[in-house]
Amino acid sequence: MTLNNNPCLNCPDTCCGIPGKFSLRLSKDEFEKHFRGKEEDLRLIKEDKVFMIFSKEGKGCPNLDNKGCRIYLDRPIDCRLYPYQMMPLYETRDKVKILLYIKPECIENRIFNIPENEAMALVEEFGRKVYGDKKIIVQVFEDKFFTKLRNKIETLFIKSCQKLGIDL
Repeated sequence: MTLNNNPCLNCPDTCCGIPGKFSLRLSKDEFEKHFRGKEEDLRLIKEDKVFMIFSKEGKGCPNLDNKGCRIYLDRPIDCRLYPYQMMPLYETRDKVKILLYIKPECIENRIFNIPENEAMALVEEFGRKVYGDKKIIVQVFEDKFFTKLRNKIETLFIKSCQKLGIDL
């Protein structure tokens, strides 16, 4: 894919440019390569071995300008996965479990036709970059993750209320 056929350029949403909507999970190398020195536009959270960056003060991605993404051809894995989203679930001594789901708010996800197996390969690559080659990377693909999570939470809530004698 070249910069000229970047599907994001014609998208009316431009997620990485919407103030307050930009966020990424990065390996240390990806952060150093693409975002070091741009911290004044970012909020950085280091969660274990994953660097999480968010737009700050209503700014979008610092690599985005009026011509599009300046690093598009060499963008981080989390950008390449879009509209898929990664969520590391847990890490044990020998295993890391990473959830992959489709980000529901992408209004143009039909033009991002990344096959599930390619998305899973990118998650594997991210897992290796962040956690090393000795860990087993377990990938879970779930396109309705939040719906199922909400349903489980609601069920637990109702059962707890019933046990406490609270009428809903």
